Amino acid sequence: MAASSSFGNGTEVIVATSPSPLRVQFEAIELRAVGGPDVGLEVSLGLPVLRMGTAPDNDVVLTDRAVSRRHAEIRMTPAGLLLRDLGSTNGTFINDVRITEAYIPANAECRLGYSRLLIRQHTEERKVAVPRQDHLGELVGSSERMRELYGLIRAVASTPTTVHLHGESGAGKELVARTLHAFSGRPGPLVVFDASVADPEMVRNDLFGHIKGAFTGATGAREGAFRQAHTGTLFIDEIGELPLDLQPRLLRVLETREVLPIGSDKPLRVDVRVITATHRDLEAMVRTGAFRADLFYRLSVVPIEVPALREVREDIPLIARHLCERLQLHCRLSAAAMEALQGYSWPGNVRELRNVLERAAILCGEREVQPEDLRLSKATLAAPPAVPSVPSVPSVPAASRMEPAPESGNPAADARAHLKQMERRMIVEALERNQGNKAAVARELGIPLSTLKRRLKEYQIGDEG
Repeated sequence: MAASSSFGNGTEVIVATSPSPLRVQFEAIELRAVGGPDVGLEVSLGLPVLRMGTAPDNDVVLTDRAVSRRHAEIRMTPAGLLLRDLGSTNGTFINDVRITEAYIPANAECRLGYSRLLIRQHTEERKVAVPRQDHLGELVGSSERMRELYGLIRAVASTPTTVHLHGESGAGKELVARTLHAFSGRPGPLVVFDASVADPEMVRNDLFGHIKGAFTGATGAREGAFRQAHTGTLFIDEIGELPLDLQPRLLRVLETREVLPIGSDKPLRVDVRVITATHRDLEAMVRTGAFRADLFYRLSVVPIEVPALREVREDIPLIARHLCERLQLHCRLSAAAMEALQGYSWPGNVRELRNVLERAAILCGEREVQPEDLRLSKATLAAPPAVPSVPSVPSVPAASRMEPAPESGNPAADARAHLKQMERRMIVEALERNQGNKAAVARELGIPLSTLKRRLKEYQIGDEG
């Protein structure tokens, strides 16, 4: 028995719910040389764009002397495979017709120099066994849901395909990205980039870099995240926050694998595997025009859902012990405390669990931790209907320490005032935990950064400059 999830880009992830192997399907470009110096060459790559030529940095390197260094490229599009000549000397042909850019018909033969190629799009399937294990890389958990996640990671880690992670704030998407990189075999580093930075120019500068003298104050060159991640992995967190006017620039880098630093007119080649993540619904954002459909198509070659902590409750004891060991917390949890942890809804996911354990370790010292020491809220806090602009927010671990709001005699008004007071305290405590980093606070609370800034101004918290 298997559960299947389909996506608009043709990718289908089939997760086995029985002991049978995990099967992952994604679209790939298959190329076979049927004539010329490289006859017998066969390639199958799950890349949205595949480049061909004699230069060693091409995806398909040909030895044909009549082929240019960077001769042509194949693009995977919703309408089919698009073959484009890159200004070659001897031209690119489909069924002996020279083309600049054209879709490849079924069973057509393509020619570059003396090389005759059969090119088609097909569904590649990878099968991976789902072993009984309680961790993979930095991820911890032995539940069926976590083991399925491990299987997906093993299936796609070694491929060059772009992976998109979706999951709630604090669920561990960065840990999944780190694990994907660790099992990828790529020699370069993992570079983490947060796209929720408010200033679009700062995002552009940090992603693509600049040359010396590109603008006032640019006393030296800056590589940018793409060049820093060369031969490695770039993890773009909160991709849903990327400004709309910067999305075409990111799309261009993904398609051409060339980055243009600010102030430069010379693009630079980069070899980077991209992983993106967000807690937002990108498909819904595409429908409203807040996110480009073509960029979504490029990012979601292999989509992976990261489970929320409440969806893997049986793993909470294992995760809690792992966190205590990693953080060197002398935290002895009683059986009742562990039961309370498993019964809580965890709106802040693993990040909130870490905060609860750190606080309990400080408060209890050498004493065994009891349920009341965890200070878990009794219910998840939601915004009152009478204030539409207030989003649903996570429960407040320290709500029990709040002073009661003064009663006005109007029950509805009292309820709204009390909820606002709770929300204010929650924001203040989140700011303290994140050392004033507003972007990190917004991610922890699961609200847009713009909403957080409105709340800071409304509640007169800190300096809004």
